[in-house]
Amino acid sequence: MVLRWFSIALFLISTSVFADSVKTQNVLVIHSYHQGLGWTDAVQSGLEDITANKNIALNVSYMDSKRYQSKAYLHELVAIYRIKLRSEKYSAIVVTDDRALWLIDQLGSEIGNTPVIIGGINNYSASKHQSIAKVAGFIELQDAGDNIQLALNVKPNLKQVFLIADDTLTGKSMWQSARNYLRQHPNPDITFTRMGQYSFKEMFDQAKWLPQDSAVIFLSYFIDGLGNYMPSDEFLSQFTANASAPVFVPYSYMLNYGALGGVVTSGYKLGLGLGELLEQVLQGKVTHYPYIRPNKNEVMFNYQALSRWGISIGNEQALVVNRPLSWFERHHKELKTLGFVVLVMGSVIILLSLMIRHLRRSEQQLQRSQALFETVFDQSFQYIGILDLHGHLVSANLALQEMLGDDGVKFDRPIWRWLCWNSDTASQLNQAFLAADTEFLLRFEAKAQSQNDGIRILDISLKAMPYQAATEPQILFEARDMTSRRQMEQKLREREVSYHLLYEQQPVILLTIDNSARIQSVNQFAADLLGYHKRDLLGHKITEFYLEGILPPHQIISHSGVESREVWRRQVQYRRADGETVWVRETVRQAQAKHQLLIVGEDITSTRELEQRLAYQANHDYLTGLYNRSYFESQLELALDEVQQQDVQHAMLYIDLDQFKVINDTAGHEAGDEALKQVALGLQNLATENTILARLGGDEFAVILRHCDEKQALALGRKILHLLDDAEFLWQNTRFNFSCSLGIRLIDKTAGSPQQIHAQADTACYVAKDEGRNRLHLYRPDDEELKRREHEMHYVNRIRRALAECRFELYAQQIAPIGRSSKHHHYEILLRMREQDGSIASPGVFIPAAERYNLAHLLDRYVIQQVLSWYQQHPEAIEKLGHCSINLSGQSIGNQEFVQFLLHQIRHSTVPANKICLEITETAAIGNMTQAISLFTQLKELGCLISLDDFGSGLSSFGYLKRMPVDVLKIDGMFVRDIDKDDMDFAMVKAINELAKKMGKQTVAEFVENKAILDKLESLGVDYAQGYYFGQPKPLAELVDDLSQEQ
Repeated sequence: MVLRWFSIALFLISTSVFADSVKTQNVLVIHSYHQGLGWTDAVQSGLEDITANKNIALNVSYMDSKRYQSKAYLHELVAIYRIKLRSEKYSAIVVTDDRALWLIDQLGSEIGNTPVIIGGINNYSASKHQSIAKVAGFIELQDAGDNIQLALNVKPNLKQVFLIADDTLTGKSMWQSARNYLRQHPNPDITFTRMGQYSFKEMFDQAKWLPQDSAVIFLSYFIDGLGNYMPSDEFLSQFTANASAPVFVPYSYMLNYGALGGVVTSGYKLGLGLGELLEQVLQGKVTHYPYIRPNKNEVMFNYQALSRWGISIGNEQALVVNRPLSWFERHHKELKTLGFVVLVMGSVIILLSLMIRHLRRSEQQLQRSQALFETVFDQSFQYIGILDLHGHLVSANLALQEMLGDDGVKFDRPIWRWLCWNSDTASQLNQAFLAADTEFLLRFEAKAQSQNDGIRILDISLKAMPYQAATEPQILFEARDMTSRRQMEQKLREREVSYHLLYEQQPVILLTIDNSARIQSVNQFAADLLGYHKRDLLGHKITEFYLEGILPPHQIISHSGVESREVWRRQVQYRRADGETVWVRETVRQAQAKHQLLIVGEDITSTRELEQRLAYQANHDYLTGLYNRSYFESQLELALDEVQQQDVQHAMLYIDLDQFKVINDTAGHEAGDEALKQVALGLQNLATENTILARLGGDEFAVILRHCDEKQALALGRKILHLLDDAEFLWQNTRFNFSCSLGIRLIDKTAGSPQQIHAQADTACYVAKDEGRNRLHLYRPDDEELKRREHEMHYVNRIRRALAECRFELYAQQIAPIGRSSKHHHYEILLRMREQDGSIASPGVFIPAAERYNLAHLLDRYVIQQVLSWYQQHPEAIEKLGHCSINLSGQSIGNQEFVQFLLHQIRHSTVPANKICLEITETAAIGNMTQAISLFTQLKELGCLISLDDFGSGLSSFGYLKRMPVDVLKIDGMFVRDIDKDDMDFAMVKAINELAKKMGKQTVAEFVENKAILDKLESLGVDYAQGYYFGQPKPLAELVDDLSQEQ
């Protein structure tokens, strides 16, 4: 008893101690607005749901700054809260909306290091809490422009938008946000009007006369033009009831008062977020301040308002509230009860059905047993008959009667005199019958003539039946049909002979071994393969013919745990009599005699040799014998793993031969292959045990230098540069020199992945190439040029996604005739890429990336398809078209697949070929001279025009011009832009224009940006001009419309 009371006392003490250890934390909550305001109540509800039952005491107060906004009132609040904070200590302070934050910021000295959690802050900036040491919370991303844009999306035919905003702090802030949006996104087709100086009654009257093609954006209207206050829920209820146009709101609770929808902020969700953040702050999980996160908005609609205005929305991500319950939702409880009743009744019915079925089965089983017992005699597969003492048949079962038939079974004579027996069988049967009166069973085999199947072999037995079974002694005659069995035995004997022949003649090793691994049998193929006579193999252990170290099959099977009925396979090497070795794939299994194993061996020597060759080819370059890309990448991954796990450093060197294409184009690909072999041999001479050298493809090589520092990596790079710079390649009396561009990436802790290392070394190599070739460049994470290259690489995936999602758009820029008018349109087709966020990417970023990473031909293919398709859909534009210029990249004209695609599209297009001008830069044309001339010739045959862009930028422009069948020369803009100021540029343009005129070609001047440049060009007789003076690039359809209106 004493022990019991002691235990109770100990429990009470421990409970008290535990309760004291869980200390309640006091938190001050200050709301800017009054209790009863939908927004404030929703925030407080979410906050309480999170903090309930978590030892957090919320001391809630309301500033009521919607109704009372005077400075005197606010300063009184500051004084009151200063006294409160001096007299009471709080673990944290939660403030909502801007006024409460302003109040707390005035009390920074009283707050000290107490964390302040903020929410619902508009136009956030750190200056709003500059006197507070620790601030965390959520800022509002509420933008009036979001609801303006939503209204335009929901009602595309809008002509007027009314914005309701009072002169409160919130109203002014949100009206300023709306003005900023309208300033940034002007829309001349829509009239935007502020409603803010009316009384509440005037506002309700105005709502009745809103136009049908208008919408209302509610920002804030708590205080009317007369200074009267009205809660937002009461105002919205009356306004929306009178309104003849839909109303869009910024807060989710307002949807309950007749508003159509909006990009809204949920007060309840903000409260949940503040509660969770408060817990983190109190638990010390927030370690740095300020800790600010945006409060996410969402698109919500009021179902009843949608129905009222007859509006349907296609945004699947929008949330629809106040939707009426479906029939299933209204009758959920009744359906659940009905389902339960059906389930119970169904179970009862199924149980009764099972019981009835069981009773029927029992009855049927009893009937079958009785029938089986009654018919066992007739249904037996054995032939059964009962004979009397004279050998006459007393009764016979159905099987015996069917086998012998009516002619065979005779009841009037002894059984041995039946016609179905031959003489020997009849005599044997007679003698057996005479001896059957003994208690012994007499059994023998005999042949009988059956009714349908000819001769049957029967196993016959005769035995006297017990006297109790009959009124007089009787003999039981039983016979089993042994015909099939004897035939099977004959076939087995024949198969045994065939098996022996097959065993000997099989083109595989067949042998059996005993438990000691000694050979018990062996076929001729095994003897021939190993070069022995069969007798030299029998009795010997199989391990004597293995290479050293190979375990016998018994030992391997016991170690591997393979069961006796399973098959086990391995590949081993046998030693032939002449000392050579052969590879054999062994298949081992238990023989019929369990103490033996059957081994089937297949000669796979040629297969193994092929596998070795394939394994070598899988890791080596077929031309140079160096490692290939696949092996190099696997080693690069291993090197990176080693760096991440150990304190070591490696380096990757990316080597790209300079101007190697000259050798292929000049001397042919055979010479190019020999040159690559010579380069590979030279690199191998520099390789050490710490280097892994590989050919990545084409004229690209790579090296992994293991366990090195930056100095050693640079030293190896310089050796490679000097090696190739000093080397010469002689082919058919022609001498070629080598050089390379080399990029180095140290494999250290800053390396992210093998792909990244490879890409960064490649980028460094391209930088070296751009810096003048025959040099190296070391990748450094802070290298601006490399960052630009990597930025281009990142654009590769963006380009591919944009192509897949059709986010490229056709733009065009006018090409204007100089000194004359034209009734036809002339313009150049340009391409713009729209990012996923809706912005337009600069072509100066994605075009170089596409050209550098071999995507330019895909963009050209897209432009060709889209341009011709657009004209097919707008035949009126074709009639007004003089010509449109379409740019082609150097990659495209060298891509045969693209060339065939281009010719096919032009042949089958509805656009006349003479209105299509294909444009390529002079540099690209010269770099692909042969392909360019071939393509230009085919396009000219179709009737297309050919334009040479950026003419004059090359050193040998005039020399190449006479070889190219071009119609138009576009003078490089670097000569045109300063023609009104620079005499040298003027002379250059004049020379190009005069040469073009003599050769019968038209000229176009680029970068025409003012009237002075245009006058200079007109004085020279240049045919066309293009530039910002005539207009910036526009969407194709828009430019065509503008040109049509000008005419």
